[in-house]
Amino acid sequence: MDTKHVTSFSSICLLIVTAMAASSTTELQHPNIVIFLADDMGYGDLSSYGHPTQEWGPIDDLAREGLRFTSMYTASSLCSPSRAALLTGRLPVRVGMYGLQMNFTPLTPTGMPPEEITLAEALRDAGYSTGMVGKWHLGINSRTAMDGAFLPYRNGFDYVGTNLPYTNLWSCDENQIHVQRPNSLGCYLYRNATIIQQPIAHENLTRTFVEDAKTFIGQHHKTRIDKPFFLFMSFAHPHVNLFSNKNFNGSSQRGVYGDNIREMSWGVGEIMREIKRLGFDENTLVLFSSDNGGQLELCNEGGDNGIFRGGKGNFFDGGLRVPGIVRWPGHIRPGRINTQVISQMDIFPTFVQLAGGNIPHDRVIDGQDVRHLLSLQSSSYEAKNPTSKSSNHEPLFFYCNDKLFAVRYGNFKFHYRSMPVKSKFEYAATCGEAGFPNDYYFECLFCGSRCVLKHDPPLIYNLAADPSEAYSLDPQLHQGLLQELKRVVEDHESNLVKGPALFTSLAISSIPCCDKSSPGCSCNYP
Repeated sequence: MDTKHVTSFSSICLLIVTAMAASSTTELQHPNIVIFLADDMGYGDLSSYGHPTQEWGPIDDLAREGLRFTSMYTASSLCSPSRAALLTGRLPVRVGMYGLQMNFTPLTPTGMPPEEITLAEALRDAGYSTGMVGKWHLGINSRTAMDGAFLPYRNGFDYVGTNLPYTNLWSCDENQIHVQRPNSLGCYLYRNATIIQQPIAHENLTRTFVEDAKTFIGQHHKTRIDKPFFLFMSFAHPHVNLFSNKNFNGSSQRGVYGDNIREMSWGVGEIMREIKRLGFDENTLVLFSSDNGGQLELCNEGGDNGIFRGGKGNFFDGGLRVPGIVRWPGHIRPGRINTQVISQMDIFPTFVQLAGGNIPHDRVIDGQDVRHLLSLQSSSYEAKNPTSKSSNHEPLFFYCNDKLFAVRYGNFKFHYRSMPVKSKFEYAATCGEAGFPNDYYFECLFCGSRCVLKHDPPLIYNLAADPSEAYSLDPQLHQGLLQELKRVVEDHESNLVKGPALFTSLAISSIPCCDKSSPGCSCNYP
């Protein structure tokens, strides 16, 4: 045989083998993971989720290019317990998210327990670069005003950009729309573990978050392109006090709340453009959701929870069911809608296993592995299981502090305790001109308040027929179902180990203060 042809043939074989190896590597490569989390955004706030006047934006593009869940639940209707559950895959009560308060505050000398394993820690152990920007609300300091014992960098994040260690509050309004002046003792901005603003200047806050997220992705591109990354991008929008950059003021026909959604959506679009520009798009899994539903008491400055009853602070679906959008090119068929029940606690086991990591076996993980819903094969799964689309998930238990309030079981929702809620039309009587909120309050908030109603037997709602939880079923006609529920709850409670209560003490010494020599603590170091 001609030597020239032998060499040529060998070269061709080598190219084929190399190409096959490269293809195999690409297929086995673990995805980059990005979580976009809104703050207090309702199920019905997006155009892609049915809002009639909210403008279409890049968040909606994610839904068009990916998968939209119609039954994604948070683990709680308040920030701290909901976020703890998302990042650990565990019920808030197991983590210790209960006590005298409902959330972490600047006065709380506790935070995410160090023995908990966060999603960032699990992914870092699996070889990921981890980054976080935006709202945290899982604890700040322990003994002093600046020890940062519970900040994100202590919980598995290699890169921490500009962040709100607490939250954005009604009392942080520096525009004097709702308060005469901002309360600097509760309103501060950090850069990693250092205060850079107290109180918060909101004008360029979202832009700063976005630029920091892009910096993390860009640094990863320059230094460790062979290593996957995890970005937790947690927006301050649309929690009160509402704010937006001047470029978005008046941009939405929906008003100031719509301006907030538009700016947040712009931020998502900017980060997605950077991911595409740097060549990460084809191997990046993106999730968009909210930490809980919108607050109805805030009139037109609160979120829209669609057809669902209730909102932030209570345990009807308006406070618990949130948008859930997942985009993953080549794995999720564009434009799909999934009606199966899914919990944000499912994110932990699902993403860790997609990353090739290890699920902890020394503790209960309440979330389920739902990888089968995030693949091209999921359509055939749904076709083979048409009757289980909304009922194949294990029961979801909803706690207010350490008291069991509600259970989602199959198509049914059961309420052992409930809080009185009004419709938006009823709240209108307390609102000012054009739905302007006159005050910041909750109709009923604390789990042990006199306003909390106990139900024995529990209220029963068939969410398939009555997703608004408007018509409770007659318990006398559903004795078999109640007996089944009793067995489910007893089994759950027999294996429940509550974490030590974290919301039990207050300490003035733990309140962050950037400059104690300044009256009220004040600084601005952009």
